[in-house]
Amino acid sequence: MLLRMRMHLARARKSASVPLFLLMRPLRLCLLCAAMLTTVSVTRATTVIPPEFPELVASSDYIIRGKVVSLTNEIRQREGREVPFTLAEIAVSEVIAGTPPAKVVLTMLGGSTSDGRELHVEGVPRLTVGDEHILFVQGNGTNFYPLKGVMHGLYPVKFDKKLGREYVARANGVPLSSTAEVALPLAEGKIALLLSRLRTAEDALTPNEFVQSIRETRIAKNNGGVSRAK
Repeated sequence: MLLRMRMHLARARKSASVPLFLLMRPLRLCLLCAAMLTTVSVTRATTVIPPEFPELVASSDYIIRGKVVSLTNEIRQREGREVPFTLAEIAVSEVIAGTPPAKVVLTMLGGSTSDGRELHVEGVPRLTVGDEHILFVQGNGTNFYPLKGVMHGLYPVKFDKKLGREYVARANGVPLSSTAEVALPLAEGKIALLLSRLRTAEDALTPNEFVQSIRETRIAKNNGGVSRAK
């Protein structure tokens, strides 16, 4: 899975590249980088290594199931320039692990500046109001994208009308049939579309099964043991 960051400009005349591995570092470095990009168009790729399921569970600050209820664009000043952020408010329906704040608002780098320019981090999931997810939150307000492993920390909860059952998918929409698949690279484009058609909701984990695996793994980790992937 390639991660790219692009500053789209209406009247850009220059282009330059920056080392976007900085995005995987604390947000302060990322903000400095973004502030420098207000006059250029940037595209550069880096790799996000998928975490093993036990690492995903243990490294998250907290894990929740919830629905996106609002998305707000917020502009902040950094180094004398505008840096846009998107604030996603999550209505939490279930606390799976850890202790989230009373009100969960995820802060993500990217959005629109006051003069219409847009900053997007390509390759990361874009949240949509009304969608429901299981979220592995890490470094909210510190990381440029507040989920463990970026796209590997988001699992949409979907509903199959034919079967009348909920199921869990990966960030690319492919049904998740085992927690072991968490550590696999995410397919993109036509391959992801093909996989999502080949796999059915019947093959996928239900939210309850996924949540149970998360809790068992968290308990095993706290007790110094290892839980087997399901």
